[in-house]
Amino acid sequence: MKKIAGKGALVAALLAGGVLMAGGIDGGAVSSSSGYRTGGFIGVKGSMVFSVQSSIVGLGDGSYLDDSFDGSGAAFGVHLGGQEGQWRAILGYEYFDNDDNQNYDLFSAEVDYFFIENPGAFQPYIGIVGGYLNYETSNAEDSGGFAYGGTAGVTIPLNQNFDIDFGLRYMFATQDEVDHIGSVNFSVNYFY
Repeated sequence: MKKIAGKGALVAALLAGGVLMAGGIDGGAVSSSSGYRTGGFIGVKGSMVFSVQSSIVGLGDGSYLDDSFDGSGAAFGVHLGGQEGQWRAILGYEYFDNDDNQNYDLFSAEVDYFFIENPGAFQPYIGIVGGYLNYETSNAEDSGGFAYGGTAGVTIPLNQNFDIDFGLRYMFATQDEVDHIGSVNFSVNYFY
């Protein structure tokens, strides 16, 4: 069931992302009819990962160790997106590495919906996210698979071309080695 949900979220996010990024590239303009931004953007992200929960660790020789492990630390990433009115799509990459010898690479697609029109001020959103997660620890082999989940947050416009984004993200993974990843995210986006 986890694999089906993960693949469905990824396909939905990629399709919506392609539609949004293909149209409406208008230099970050705020639509006079809706009060929402319209355009393409690039951004950088920093995250405080508060939970990377693994429960079964592959030992590399085909055997597994039931070793519940919960790590935390900082993650960094970049993304490319498009926004059209109340909808935003983002394709991103994120890297996490902590002192507990856990790390992951996450390639993701995200679709967000802004549910309160508030021109020139904060705009809250909810969304879905899916992607490919490569996870490894120092005592186990690499593990790759789909990750999927939800996100919620708020964007605050700084000017015509920049906004900042504060959000929460919680994701589940399809591989046995990772159960979930939770993070608090901060992004700066440049609308072109």
